[in-house]
Amino acid sequence: MIRENLFVILAILAAVLLLAACGGDDADSVQGGEAAGFSVENCSTTTGEDSQGAFPVSSHTYTEAPSRAVTMNQHTTELMLTLGLQDRMAGTAYIDDFILPELKEAYDSVSVLADEYPSKEVILGSETDFIYAGFASAFRETAAGPQADLADLGIPSYLTLAMCKEEADSIQDIYDDIANISRIFEVTERGEALIASMEKDIESVTSKVDPSGTPIRAFLYDSGDDAPYTSVCCSMFTNLIELAGAKNIFDDVDGRWATVNWEEVIERDPEVIVLIEAVWSTAQEKMDFLTTNEALADITAVKEQRFVTINFSSIVPGIRNPEAIRTLAEGIYPESFR
Repeated sequence: MIRENLFVILAILAAVLLLAACGGDDADSVQGGEAAGFSVENCSTTTGEDSQGAFPVSSHTYTEAPSRAVTMNQHTTELMLTLGLQDRMAGTAYIDDFILPELKEAYDSVSVLADEYPSKEVILGSETDFIYAGFASAFRETAAGPQADLADLGIPSYLTLAMCKEEADSIQDIYDDIANISRIFEVTERGEALIASMEKDIESVTSKVDPSGTPIRAFLYDSGDDAPYTSVCCSMFTNLIELAGAKNIFDDVDGRWATVNWEEVIERDPEVIVLIEAVWSTAQEKMDFLTTNEALADITAVKEQRFVTINFSSIVPGIRNPEAIRTLAEGIYPESFR
């Protein structure tokens, strides 16, 4: 199982750390003299709002690995912890649901700066030397502030690549993030091992999904009674559901997320509905709404009671994406995974 494979990766990383501690060459150090100075490109938000390909690209030259990083958003926190970098973290913030159990001990060793986004004063008070965010909103004036302002203070920042590409989000985005973060922190071999594990986990699922025939129509229901909020064209969910052998019924709508209307959902008639489990709207609340609303009774997924529940933190670019693909595929094609 994917979670068990993550245990293996964590064990491998622990072994690498032990070998490094015993002396000799550091197996995880950046090769080719990069530690003396190398640049990593990243997009820079000036507004703190997500945008599809509108962010300018900037770069920062690193002469040494950060030692007091702050992560903003759960998926960036879990990526850092999976790479074994908790000892290089000054703080974390904004957890959407729960930290993976196998990462809980490492997470508990890091200071939580705020339940949601901390203020700029709190962030600067942590004496951070690097900020890693999963959403552009982390760089609003009410949070960390614009990335350019942080750079002027000598604090480099990194925003998840999927947030600023012109293309739709994909699994490759998280691989690129892992490669960049492991390079910045001089733990490239850990990053390579994690990417290889994720690729293997995804292949173990996609190999069981029959790509022939018409893909099953899927609708992601995040929240909203009067008008549903859903994933559209360019979000990571669309790539994940396609890898699971289905099709997002709103993959023709621009952007990552959008509010649609129930008439459109009824017309597109999803055969399966994916329910987001989140603190702001539980899966059970949404299921109760769908199954008691007479206007929605003729939707195929509702009639056949075909619902799949998934945590919000699993469908944003992060280490949970392979597990998300498996959860979706098992819910849509249970007969293939018995």
